[in-house]
Amino acid sequence: MNLSAEERFTKFEQAKYEKEASEKYLIMSDGSELRILQTSAPEETREDFTLLMIPGWGSVVQGWDDVLLAAVPYFDIVYLETREKGSCKLAKKARCDLDRLSSDIKEVIEQLNVKKEKLIIFSSSFGSLMVAHGLALNKFEAFLPVLVGAEARIDLPSFTRFLIPWFPPFLLNMFMPLAKFWIKKFKSEDAVQAAKYIRVFEEADARKWQKVGKHVVFKWFWDVYEQVEDRVLLIGMEEDKYHELDQIKEISKLMKNSYYIDMRTNKNTHSNKMVDVLREQIKE
Repeated sequence: MNLSAEERFTKFEQAKYEKEASEKYLIMSDGSELRILQTSAPEETREDFTLLMIPGWGSVVQGWDDVLLAAVPYFDIVYLETREKGSCKLAKKARCDLDRLSSDIKEVIEQLNVKKEKLIIFSSSFGSLMVAHGLALNKFEAFLPVLVGAEARIDLPSFTRFLIPWFPPFLLNMFMPLAKFWIKKFKSEDAVQAAKYIRVFEEADARKWQKVGKHVVFKWFWDVYEQVEDRVLLIGMEEDKYHELDQIKEISKLMKNSYYIDMRTNKNTHSNKMVDVLREQIKE
């Protein structure tokens, strides 16, 4: 049965990319294990780059399915699920601050032996903050770092911002209906985007959200972006209600070596149009 774009999220269908990719867990230096999904581009169409995708807070693979499937013919793909995701196997005394998160990216690149000259790091929202932190501290480099909807602080409803660090995980689950209402009412440009974000809440691992969230939900990280000297592509979505345009514009000013492309909508950045932009950029 063919499902609509919205039903792909609400009916908890497995991502098409997930069915094509091979799954692997990489062990980090602190003993934690992170899940990656991998595919290799066919020889006849490959463009000899690895696309390392680092999605935003709690993102599910389904949210990026169209981009991933459009990228499969051209790039070797590594889709990384970070420490706040349900798939992560945290070590007993694992750190979950921003420094540890950006070190995970460094270790993944090293373990997979991806050369910086052949690396596209594609990140979104909270993932962009992790990447910016790693670039700022020279933990890794890439031919093309891409930050989509970059943010200086995680955008959360005010009531959950204060609950995440302190409430027991089982109590956090009680506030999920309010979070879903906030997404539908104030933070979505259409029903598909709302369904995508609601699925993030549905699959949230409250314990991991808390372990990571207590380090990042209060502080603004403007200083991280200010320290990045690498040439970086910033992608904005000026009609998107979730990713605040003012933040992205300010980040663009702080990152002196960045260049900015407006793709107008969240839908565009999650479509094959995003892959077209990446392919154009590596040819310039």
